[in-house]
Amino acid sequence: MRGVPPLWGLPLVLPLLALPPLASSPVGRGLSAVDAQLEALAFQLRGARPAPEQVVILAIDSPSLTLDQLLTPEERQASPLWRDMGPWPWPRALQAELAAQLLERGARQVVLNVVLAEPSRYGPSDDATFRRRLEPWRSQLVLAAGWTVERPAPGLAMGSLRRPSLVEDWAIAGLPPPREGLTTVLQSPQGVATAIPGAAWMEDHLGGFQSPLPPPLAYAAARRPVPRAPLGINYPGPVGSIRRLSAWQLPQADPAFWRDRTVVIGATTAGLGDQLETPFGPQSGTDVQAAAIASVLSDQGLRPLPVPLAAAWLLLTVAISALALARSGSSQRSLLLGAGLSVATLCLSALLWGLLLVRSPASALALPPILAAGLRAAGQASREQRQRAVLQKLLASRLDPALLDEILRDPAPFWTQAQGARCRCVVLFSDLEGFTALSSRLEPAALFALLNRYFDAIGAAVVAEGGLLDKYIGDALMAEFGVPRSRGDQQEALAALRAVIGMRGRLAALNQELAAEGLPPLRQRLGLHIGEVMAGNLGSQRHLEFTVVGAAVNVASRLEALGHAFPDYDLLLSGELLALLPTDLPFKSLGEQCLRGWPEPIAVYGLERDVSLQLSP
Repeated sequence: MRGVPPLWGLPLVLPLLALPPLASSPVGRGLSAVDAQLEALAFQLRGARPAPEQVVILAIDSPSLTLDQLLTPEERQASPLWRDMGPWPWPRALQAELAAQLLERGARQVVLNVVLAEPSRYGPSDDATFRRRLEPWRSQLVLAAGWTVERPAPGLAMGSLRRPSLVEDWAIAGLPPPREGLTTVLQSPQGVATAIPGAAWMEDHLGGFQSPLPPPLAYAAARRPVPRAPLGINYPGPVGSIRRLSAWQLPQADPAFWRDRTVVIGATTAGLGDQLETPFGPQSGTDVQAAAIASVLSDQGLRPLPVPLAAAWLLLTVAISALALARSGSSQRSLLLGAGLSVATLCLSALLWGLLLVRSPASALALPPILAAGLRAAGQASREQRQRAVLQKLLASRLDPALLDEILRDPAPFWTQAQGARCRCVVLFSDLEGFTALSSRLEPAALFALLNRYFDAIGAAVVAEGGLLDKYIGDALMAEFGVPRSRGDQQEALAALRAVIGMRGRLAALNQELAAEGLPPLRQRLGLHIGEVMAGNLGSQRHLEFTVVGAAVNVASRLEALGHAFPDYDLLLSGELLALLPTDLPFKSLGEQCLRGWPEPIAVYGLERDVSLQLSP
């Protein structure tokens, strides 16, 4: 890697924007929004789970608010609670009676999720009755405080803290007041209630109010200190996942249902508003608070990944992504690599979330690899397009169109680089006998036309078998089988031999045409060998030509030239190549032959001109 390219490496700095204090930047907020969406999806994929047993809801629901439509006047007289129930707001004396009966029946504590910030509309006696009825249960009672934000003008926000007025009354009377809890929950950019505020949020938003400040309702109910970071609410499921009982059913309920449980009293009907969006759809504020309290009491809240661990993970992701993408050799591999890194990160984040209840900055970890891979692939695709154009220009007239299309879909790098690469292939050389004498008898234009007819005939046979027309040298042709794609040594050897059969047949047809024109027939010599070569573009920056070089090329050329010594044979091939062909072919051994420039004799076999050659399909 010669340094991370600035363009495609730019997205790799995104993870750093998920760390404080950059998390409040526009990009950081955008990543947080994506994380919220991912978490909502994770809840939906996980589905409902068993809710903690220690928290239940006494619901102020539609039946309790319309009890006059469910029960006759005579039936309502059977219970003091039923007599007082009706449209909201209920007298505080009724709310106190509900809480007192729950505590008398063994409830561990009662959380009243109704903000009683103003004196009762039913008069001072109603507040007095509330205080008197719950006097014995102050230590087991949690009252709700509210936080609201008003925007009197654009760009101006004013926060107000609404605390229970009854707490001050108890303090004036010299009595320890009940606990207070703030009903505020944090919401994602999409408006989904996701977390219980931490101490850092309280310092930022409530720092100007008189201490002691009420902690979030869940921590007040759990009697636990407030951590600095928010705690994610671990919703058990949709509405109804946490066990509940309608307020009007309290007189008939089994007292054992409430024993040792935290009971949240609050409105659950949409008619009273206070509906919040959750990963499982809209739920009442009471359902949300019950889920938050259950998360704290059961130690099942979603904790953020500690900043040092998050920073280490983010930096590791940057390093791995940069190194991996820098070594990817094609646009397709870059995209697959980026997608793989992103999926692996999401899977690891999902495991942390599902098994350890730890929230990680999933989007800051998963988005950068795929974004960087996209930019990297775009640059590579542009370069590959240029490479394909070079290849097409070099090979369009020298390869079978189907093979050329395959190569252009995925060109190997060395086909467009001057240094080339090692590979094995079958090399074919052909030459015309007596060409010098023929050239002296024909006009240059006629000779030129004749050569074109000859090369067109035998070249078509090479291309038809998937061979590469390498070059024409005077009256000689050089071709390869196995570059730029190899089908295996045996398949390439068979393809080369089929091409020879085709060349012989096409030459015979051409000779018939020449005889009709009064021209002498053409005779060719062929040489075949298989071996290792270097394949690539050879030449200068001004002119490159795709070709192969190596010992195998020299041997094939020498075999073709050796045909001078064996005029009855039009094809000579090496024993190494013959070993790849069927054993029933009519090749004759010509013994060990010394080739010019070759250190040791090699076994040579030949095919006589008048012997036909056929290959079984």
